[in-house]
Amino acid sequence: MKMKILILLILIFTFWNTVYSVPITVGLVQPDDGSLEQGYVLFAPMYSTNTYLIDKCGYVVHQWIGKYRPGLSVYLLPNGKLLKTGTDEVSPFKNGGGGGIIEIVDWDGNVEWRYSLITLTECQHHDVKYMPNGNILAISWDKKSLEEITIAGRDPKSFNKMFCSEQIKELRPIGKDSAEIVWEWKVWDHLVQDFDSTKENYDKVELHPELIDANSGSVTAGFDWQHTNFVDYNPEFDQILLSVRHFNEVWIIDHSTTKAEAAEHKGGKYGKGGDLLYRWGNPAAYRHGTATDQQLFFQHNAHWITEGLPYAGCIMLFNNLRNENDIKYSSVDIIKPPINSEGFYSSELPYAPTKTEWSYTAPKPSDFLAVNLSSVQMLNKSNVLICNGPKGEFFVLDSSKNIVWKYVNPVGTGGIIKQGIQPKMNNNVFHCTFYPSDYAGLVGKDLTRIGLIENENQNSESCKIVSVEKTTNFPDYYIYFDPSWDYITIGIENISFSVEIFDINGMKMLTAKNKNTICTKELSNGIYFINLITDSGDITSKKFIIKR
Repeated sequence: MKMKILILLILIFTFWNTVYSVPITVGLVQPDDGSLEQGYVLFAPMYSTNTYLIDKCGYVVHQWIGKYRPGLSVYLLPNGKLLKTGTDEVSPFKNGGGGGIIEIVDWDGNVEWRYSLITLTECQHHDVKYMPNGNILAISWDKKSLEEITIAGRDPKSFNKMFCSEQIKELRPIGKDSAEIVWEWKVWDHLVQDFDSTKENYDKVELHPELIDANSGSVTAGFDWQHTNFVDYNPEFDQILLSVRHFNEVWIIDHSTTKAEAAEHKGGKYGKGGDLLYRWGNPAAYRHGTATDQQLFFQHNAHWITEGLPYAGCIMLFNNLRNENDIKYSSVDIIKPPINSEGFYSSELPYAPTKTEWSYTAPKPSDFLAVNLSSVQMLNKSNVLICNGPKGEFFVLDSSKNIVWKYVNPVGTGGIIKQGIQPKMNNNVFHCTFYPSDYAGLVGKDLTRIGLIENENQNSESCKIVSVEKTTNFPDYYIYFDPSWDYITIGIENISFSVEIFDINGMKMLTAKNKNTICTKELSNGIYFINLITDSGDITSKKFIIKR
């Protein structure tokens, strides 16, 4: 009898845990340890028409319900509007990254401008970039015929039904659905080849690193020859950065040229017209190296790190598909190009550098692998936000390269993924972007939590971001209680202040002066009050409960 009761209890316990203990597989899977700055993450699941802005506890604070799946990028602009790409489902350009639609959407979801960059010969794809002048840079396929590639000196065997080169267009939005093309650059204007001396662009490839080998890459590359997947703009030097995946390179071109000069080999601030100012990642592409010199492998999200952040001015990127001793893995890399104060690059070949300034791989390299998609972003305190695109996984590294926060996109091909269900690589995200709380586009916006995307998430319930009441004259700030209740982080800057913590009986438990992080490990579970006091006497207080 005792044995039967024991077996019954075991079965009940097993059933209870199966039903009520749901493993965390989507949403917030690792809460922040208190080291991550306050802010929000924007992302657009590839199989959804929605765009989400979440806080670091995984709660949605705003969402945009759109008409199109992303095609592929989405950004929050400094004016609080959304710059979003969309996929035209009837596009003749059926290839990864294909979009065709560019939109500007206000905070309330109203489409202020929608432009279709798609014809029988061109189509926007992958990425766009908002410029300081309000214009938009867009990557677009540039379809070529068999006759055109033959005349240009490319091996005609590479033509297989369809062939596309690349072009960059600068669009000035007009009205609600029009745009003026105020500037453009085309790969096709900057070719060199030594395949056929009777055709255009003939010369020795190795003598012209500023040009693009018309026969570089596989002759069976097919439709998407270059597969440029990200574009960035540097206003200091008026330069454009391109991530050219199928060449395993990043390219930099001059934006100061006129439309006419962009198609030539002279003109512009740097005197090279639209020729490449700099290229890096695969010297073999311009015959100044071999496969052993290659440093980029189908990379994504090449961009300049902005001023005010660690490694400012360097180029950061997601290096997708490294392969050493048949072990495939990804890395995140930062390089420092050989550039002077006026924006000119060293002409020494192959282009420097030979080593990265900073790099991240997992302790076991194969544990970090994203064969496509993906992005990376430098944050304050040398924290780094990484998006593993195929897994829909976002995580933050601290300055010691430890993972201190992780979130998994809960939106898959079939809709919302229930907690406890593994996504199985159907929750892809092209990239995600972090915006700090003081970002201009968020000022004055209602960021009240709407709820979780997924049905439940225990980690989100234990993650605390507290807004505190304050006196009229008290400076703006926040208090963050980490999930373990071992630390309190106070977000207040450029002012001298004191901290006092009292228990429920009014006994002072802790005091501190000008400390933004306070250890509360010695405090037992219970109710407490925290007072913040400025040197001028302004005071604010908040009740909190420690419950470990």
